[in-house]
Amino acid sequence: MKIKDKNDRNLLFTASLTLFTLTIGVGIISPILPVIASDMGAGGVLIGLIFSAFSISRLIFLPIFGKLSDRFGRRLFVLTGLFLYSLLAILYAFARTPEDLIAVRVFHGVSSAMVMPVILAMVAEFSPPGKEGMYMGIANRSIFLGMAFGPFIGGVISDIYSESHAFFSMAFLSLVTLVIASLTVDDKRAPEVKKRQKDGLGRRVLIALIYRILNSVGRGSIMTFLPVYGYLIGLSYAQIGFLVFINLLISGIIQPFGGVISDKRGFVTPVLLSSILSSFLLYLIPLTPEFLMLTLISAFLGLTSAFSLPALSGLVAYEGKLRGNVGSIMGYFSASKSLGRAAGPVIAGIVYDAGGQGMNGIYFAFTAASALTFLAGILFWIGIRDSDHVVEIE
Repeated sequence: MKIKDKNDRNLLFTASLTLFTLTIGVGIISPILPVIASDMGAGGVLIGLIFSAFSISRLIFLPIFGKLSDRFGRRLFVLTGLFLYSLLAILYAFARTPEDLIAVRVFHGVSSAMVMPVILAMVAEFSPPGKEGMYMGIANRSIFLGMAFGPFIGGVISDIYSESHAFFSMAFLSLVTLVIASLTVDDKRAPEVKKRQKDGLGRRVLIALIYRILNSVGRGSIMTFLPVYGYLIGLSYAQIGFLVFINLLISGIIQPFGGVISDKRGFVTPVLLSSILSSFLLYLIPLTPEFLMLTLISAFLGLTSAFSLPALSGLVAYEGKLRGNVGSIMGYFSASKSLGRAAGPVIAGIVYDAGGQGMNGIYFAFTAASALTFLAGILFWIGIRDSDHVVEIE
């Protein structure tokens, strides 16, 4: 899995650092934002809006900036987005009302949307033929590690110093990343990408997007109702946090290796097997009251994600390179996850209420997540199985 080309190593380092900065920044503020909003007098609805504002603006602008970067180049959006990200991190510390926080969150989502699909598009463009999965897996690793360590780091900084120090730390990391990106990011694109410029997503990308939405809805139950289940069976907050942490950590570490496997075995098999195993593991969660067994299940769920996501993103990168609209496709791909993660908690909550809440509701919620994950894998297999590693420009 060694990258021989020096330019590719530099690109992957910058891309990894940038993606890590984006996700760790979100994680740093996640444990302290509800507390700050509550101290400002915000009720449950306003706190929900503060969190949702980021996701909604990001969902809207991800495809837009991805497509614009195909036309105007990657560098402009990466550098502008990182600069705004740094500025907005500081503005969090100066917010005085819940409405201020909502406004900052909206623009925070916009700045993230300017960078995320563009960086992923750059990695996709420079990935050598047949190594799309590995390159995208390396990029995905940084995303998961940032998500895993962000909340912990944000909590530690806030405990030792203050919430403002957490925001300033996020701003400092963003500025360092901005400087490095300004020295390494350019608008050079791979020759095979320049040959074709075709609008649209194509059938296989649409199937991949549908899979990611359904799979994200199913996996959204982990973040939403695993803490509820842990509380009901008497786990501490530290234990609940560790379950989420180990899931993200394992997934992040294994991502590149999962990409290598998808490059060798094709895109379909890793996604299908991962979906089947994930479905089984999700079903087991409400049947498992022991912390040790839940830790193993959470770790294995991270492992299944590490094999499915590089294969899925490798397929999307492969298609985008041949269609010549990598940025646009990566924008939609990132937005599909955001849509699934936004809808997942709502759908799981509806099922939880329909099941009568409590332990019975938990069982219903995870059973529904299990079924949805299994369905996503089957639909992907049906739609892609006849064209693995074969792409046609309609």
